[in-house]
Amino acid sequence: MKKRRISTKDLGIYLVGLMIVIGILAPYIIPYDPGDFSYEPLQPPNRMHLLGTNYMGQDIFSSLIMGFRVSIFIALSSAFISTLIGSLMAVMCAYYKGPVEAIIIKATELFLILPEIIMIMVFSVFAGPGISNIILVISFFSWSRVTRIIYWKAKVAMTYNTIQYSLLLKGGLFHTFKKLWKHIYAGVVTMFILQCSRAIMYEANLSFLGIGDPTIKSWGRLIRQAIDYDGIFIGNRYIWWLFPPIICIIVLICALSLLSFDMERDENELKEITVYEGIGGK
Repeated sequence: MKKRRISTKDLGIYLVGLMIVIGILAPYIIPYDPGDFSYEPLQPPNRMHLLGTNYMGQDIFSSLIMGFRVSIFIALSSAFISTLIGSLMAVMCAYYKGPVEAIIIKATELFLILPEIIMIMVFSVFAGPGISNIILVISFFSWSRVTRIIYWKAKVAMTYNTIQYSLLLKGGLFHTFKKLWKHIYAGVVTMFILQCSRAIMYEANLSFLGIGDPTIKSWGRLIRQAIDYDGIFIGNRYIWWLFPPIICIIVLICALSLLSFDMERDENELKEITVYEGIGGK
């Protein structure tokens, strides 16, 4: 019996799933309280502290595990909101046409022109610290990228016979959206995955620059704390402190990229069916 080879999609699912499970179970699997300062500072990795301690005497491994929870929650939440808003705007743009289409396209172009990361940093300062504020700011400046991609997919799908029949029968926006879904869902899922990757980088950048919430244990905050310590680069003595959060960010983004590449491949495989349906399918 042949052994089943692990595909890139399987690898991506396993890695992302493992990280999400770690994030959910983080409070139950951490060996120490991440806010506990009672340990000896700057201990190297040992049996008691797997990744050593920082200069404040906090267990780095416990902080890293809690970072799974915070970083993944921010990524999933902001990606869901921005993808939902962007997809709805794209469908409305393709459905209503005329002035509504023009207004949405102009708004999308305006947000695409704006430097995304700079706007997120500036508005995060005014919004203040807090996970909810970070999620809202990232979502507000990320939806336009989704709208631009999904709009063209929805616009092409609107020419298909099944959608045209729905419009002739006076199908409303919600009914048309249900008909459009099977033509745009692959693009929506791909954009959601890509939005997760971007959100992780944005949160890490905000925390690294000191704009994020100083009370949360995210991967970006761990990197910032390590960089702030003057002796971090002296003889590579404290690499156990700096490298783990960087590796976690890289692994998660690579795993999400594997999923997005596979979704694009699946979408290409369905293209023949889509084209047939557009010409005269059922």
